[in-house]
Amino acid sequence: MAEAAPQTASSEFKPHLFGKFFLLQRLAVGGMAEIYRARVPGARVPGEIGGFEKELVVKRILRARAQDVNFIRMLVREAILTVQLTHSNIAQVYECGNIEGNYFISMELVNGVSMKEMMQAFARAGAQLSPEQSIFLVLQLLQGLAYAHRKTDPAGNPLQIVHCDVSPDNCLLTWEGEVKLLDFGIARAATGLSNYKEGMLMGKLGYVAPEQASLEKQWDHRVDIFASGIILYELLTKQKPFPKATDVESLIESRRAKVVPPTAIDPRLPKDVDAIIGHALAYDPDKRYPDARAFADALVDVLFPTPHSSIQDHLGTQMQQVFAEKIARQRAGRAHDPLIMKVLYNAAQQEAQQDLAPAVTPAPGGYSVPEALDARVQEPRPRPRARRPQTVVREGVRLSTAAFVGLLVAAAGAAGFHFGAPYLRPGAVLVTSDPPGLEITFDGVKTALVTPAAIEGVLLSRRHEVTLGGPQVKDTTVPVPVEPGKLVSRVHVKLATPLGTITIDSEPPGAEIMLDDRPAGRTPATIGEVRLDRRHRIDLVLAGHEIDQFIVLPEKDGRRFKRKLARTETRGRPEAHP
Repeated sequence: MAEAAPQTASSEFKPHLFGKFFLLQRLAVGGMAEIYRARVPGARVPGEIGGFEKELVVKRILRARAQDVNFIRMLVREAILTVQLTHSNIAQVYECGNIEGNYFISMELVNGVSMKEMMQAFARAGAQLSPEQSIFLVLQLLQGLAYAHRKTDPAGNPLQIVHCDVSPDNCLLTWEGEVKLLDFGIARAATGLSNYKEGMLMGKLGYVAPEQASLEKQWDHRVDIFASGIILYELLTKQKPFPKATDVESLIESRRAKVVPPTAIDPRLPKDVDAIIGHALAYDPDKRYPDARAFADALVDVLFPTPHSSIQDHLGTQMQQVFAEKIARQRAGRAHDPLIMKVLYNAAQQEAQQDLAPAVTPAPGGYSVPEALDARVQEPRPRPRARRPQTVVREGVRLSTAAFVGLLVAAAGAAGFHFGAPYLRPGAVLVTSDPPGLEITFDGVKTALVTPAAIEGVLLSRRHEVTLGGPQVKDTTVPVPVEPGKLVSRVHVKLATPLGTITIDSEPPGAEIMLDDRPAGRTPATIGEVRLDRRHRIDLVLAGHEIDQFIVLPEKDGRRFKRKLARTETRGRPEAHP
């Protein structure tokens, strides 16, 4: 699963625990599921933030969809089928499970974009794929398909998997130029575990083979070869090989159209690709390549003059250039992962300790709740008799009115503690800033921490304030969001530097400038790196003239100061011209 741009939803996402998964970033929200970038921690070094971690994607099914039994059945079938596929060109599924009624799939995190997004972005950026790169991409796709098509069960029986929906949307491309095929959700397989529905057209119209669209014809893995041929044609020519279809009938008819040879569109393409494309896009399946490996072998023959590794290296460089901003955003999103995970881990440990501690609430009269309950029975309780319509008075229970009231108060106290515990549970405030490295003052008390940092043991149901400051920035105070029951509250502050320049001149010029008792040149002079939000004392010293001393606050008084210096024999007051 590829990373998507961070979601700008109305409800701001906050990192949290989901079972064993540390959900760190919400990548996308759809009509069926929420997709998160997550980590699963393992062994840790005592006293250190880091440790063994696995980064992955968690697809959590929406509650509304989780009530649909048929949908969950499809989800599980997809997972059962895909988890058996372990290949470098197929996005790996790790786990399918249920955590407190929330169904999920965990799968490989692919740092990249779909092939469709890549083609669109390259077109906008004016970047060109070479014929070798286009062939190389489809070659990787075919290697993944060849593996899936030949996959057998543990007993050696062919699974006969057909993807059924090969398209640029389902081909992910990493920043290093590797292809990952995903979404076997509607795959057809002989095992009966697939979600393919006989009699229904499965897949995107633009990449469907003619026999796949026909309800009367049988079809097999060669529909995936046909779709791969369309992708190769689009990569090489930037055009569609067939007329656009709007329904099944027009789709079948469009596949009979004669495909314009790629070299007729771009004469620079190798001549061999015309025959390869024609073979892959044959209307009759028997005239296509018999399997994905045969198609791949034909492409290797075209690529042979160019070293395999150099093609991928060049493609990876282009990917990183075109998607430089997106890659930078992804890396920025990971910058505070270790700190966030440390906070969530500590909060989870505290919560676990609280859950294990016996919740004993004193009751009136000195009884604890369990003791008070035991005090109700003074004699052995007789075996209960069969119920009758009339009222039955139980024997052996002697409970005074005072004891009964005490029990009610104790029970109410215990319930209040139980339901109020999440609001009284201490959490942590994660403080980040731009720029980082700022000093942190929390609720008026200066700490030894600098951003990014976590302040733990904070009751988030109360109001708190964080003040950030430093020698290069203006002190800024922001409130901490009041979030009862939360484990982590995040505060991020972007501070503009208060540094600037001031210009000091004098009449006559040449006076020595002392800025806060430090030499700063002679007039006229422009002095940089001056705190504009603070007051400064300026002394102008010129032989034969009185020392001119004045105080300025640049953000209010301006940044240009011209002073008229009085001669020593003249006692007039110097004139300031801000």
